[in-house]
Amino acid sequence: MTPVSSSSSATSAPFVAAPPAPAAIVPCTVGAGFSPYYSDDHVTIYHGDCVEIMRAMQGTSVDAVVTDPPYCSGGALEAQKNTAGQGHRSERIAAGDVEWFAADNMTTGGLIWLVRAVLVESRRVMRPNRSAFVFTDWRMVPHLAPAMESSGLRYRNMIVWDKLSAGLGQGFKPTHEIILEYTNGVTEYALKDGQNVIRQRRVSSATRDHACQKPLKVLAKLIDVAVPLGGTILDPFMGSGSSLVAAKQRGRKAIGIELSEQHCESAARRCAQEMPLFTAEPPQPEADLVA
Repeated sequence: MTPVSSSSSATSAPFVAAPPAPAAIVPCTVGAGFSPYYSDDHVTIYHGDCVEIMRAMQGTSVDAVVTDPPYCSGGALEAQKNTAGQGHRSERIAAGDVEWFAADNMTTGGLIWLVRAVLVESRRVMRPNRSAFVFTDWRMVPHLAPAMESSGLRYRNMIVWDKLSAGLGQGFKPTHEIILEYTNGVTEYALKDGQNVIRQRRVSSATRDHACQKPLKVLAKLIDVAVPLGGTILDPFMGSGSSLVAAKQRGRKAIGIELSEQHCESAARRCAQEMPLFTAEPPQPEADLVA
């Protein structure tokens, strides 16, 4: 047998591992037992518990999670939050006088566990290198941020919504809300000119369908930057459906989940209305909306 010389081994090509194949993108569907409350070519709405419905979701086609859970920061002390089942007589609960999340009163601990569970499921159904955007206020950031990170997502940015007018209170009155961005990889954006201060007045109480309704222009800024045309957003706390309306207007698709049937009805009504749809890349952000 002829030995292999050192010179022949030195000239042999080094072994290079083939790059892994990209993960297949599977359209998101919801398993048996959950039927859409409303559906059209752009929007699908589910009525029920968001964690249960998301656990039944299959596929990996969500381009961004854009959601606005209750802030649960209204009480100065946890004891002031009259969560359903805590501190209420059973006959009031049986009569339906006390609702879950009533008056933003879930405890901080309860909210942390709920948001983390939602983001664990969000991470599972998101495309690679995509972001989740969660609205909150300054009081809840130190509580929510670690819980969101523990879901397996990476803290990417803190976006400020400047409402251009002060709220209630004394001293330094709040004029902003926070949007926390968490990502499942090296984020791929649809537009490169996003900025982390969005200036837009709040929705007037005379025209809103939900007490905590977010302006369509604020939601459109997030969607334009994070989601490609034809892409899909998921909103597990959709409320009256503003994120779904914004997505539809910007030429994207949306999946919304809401526990309140009253809000599901409002969202379905809004999404069913005729609205202008984008057929090309959206225009550059307006100067008066973005810092």
